Amino acid sequence: MKRAAIVCHRGASLKAPENTLAALEAAIADGVEVVELDVRPSRDGVLYVHHDETVDRTTNGTGRLGDMLSSEIDQLDAGSWFSKDFAGERVPRFSSFLDACKGRIAVYAEIKEGDPAEVRDMLQTRDMLEAAWTFSFDQAIRAETRARVPDLRLMVLFDHVGSVERAVAQGAAILEFQAHNLDVDLAESAREAGLITQLFYDGDDRSVFELAIRCGIEQMNIDHVDVFRSVEDSLLAPAQ
Repeated sequence: MKRAAIVCHRGASLKAPENTLAALEAAIADGVEVVELDVRPSRDGVLYVHHDETVDRTTNGTGRLGDMLSSEIDQLDAGSWFSKDFAGERVPRFSSFLDACKGRIAVYAEIKEGDPAEVRDMLQTRDMLEAAWTFSFDQAIRAETRARVPDLRLMVLFDHVGSVERAVAQGAAILEFQAHNLDVDLAESAREAGLITQLFYDGDDRSVFELAIRCGIEQMNIDHVDVFRSVEDSLLAPAQ
């Protein structure tokens, strides 16, 4: 069995505040292949790496990020909520985040809000498009991605499409499973159809990781990287 590529969910979010440059650097230090991030625009159209609709949970500010000017967002403290060691960490602009990724780690950009063509162009200008991919929970954004930027690889959720055939019909490159629908036969069918298989799992249950490995999942979108690697090492270690 081949080792899975690790997609670090919101960066190394157990070691540093999520979706920050500190979390990115921690993910790179861990040697993972891909960083997952979330994209939203400010009121004046600047794309930021930020998960929630509001800034309340992960910064010292309040309100919708989309209602704030970039000059306001740039002043927010996005680190103190996690630890005083990260006081002063900023909400990164997408452009700065990509600059820090270039030549070091691939990018999976989940578009919470924003123009997929702009995301695509920002990747392209940095020669990062080929290894990148995107997804959105917003059906309109997924449709716009397929229609306007077909060269930006698209991921779909099995929960959304319900079958391998529908994933292929929607032009997906990657099919993401979750623990409740992870299945050996489905994963094999997806690979046979030319799809890359991925699992999103933010827990640390070793049995879920074991099943993913036995299913041959190619990419793991996870928080608990060390636990997964431990399980993988134990299952893939050569017999003595």
